[in-house]
Amino acid sequence: MAFFLFGRKGEARRVPDGQFEKRRCPKCDKTTVFRECVVEKTYTAYFFVNLWSSTSTQFSCDACGSIMDLADTRSPELSAREKKQQLAIEAKQAKITAKEAKVAQRRKLKEAAAREQGIDDEIAAMKARLGIDNDR
Repeated sequence: MAFFLFGRKGEARRVPDGQFEKRRCPKCDKTTVFRECVVEKTYTAYFFVNLWSSTSTQFSCDACGSIMDLADTRSPELSAREKKQQLAIEAKQAKITAKEAKVAQRRKLKEAAAREQGIDDEIAAMKARLGIDNDR
């Protein structure tokens, strides 16, 4: 009879200067900040033989310390002031996106005009080399 002893060890470390987001924790039901952390899981045999390990990025709740994916959290309860700030930020972002679209469209038009002008100049140069008049 063979005897195998398997184990699993997990370790979570906060990422210095990592992402953070205000969300509502499903475990403690508080609106708090979730901070990015790296979770490393190691699977062992006989306590000292590492079979494999995995590393993932998850977020930890500042209130209760639970670790989960950000997708598993809920939207935060925002105060009236925070809602107003969020709406202002979204409106400003929409304006920026609209301006970027206009700039991109103008850039495309200028590039197309420059390309056409280059083609026209090339055709004129070919006609000049061949001695073809443009007035005929």
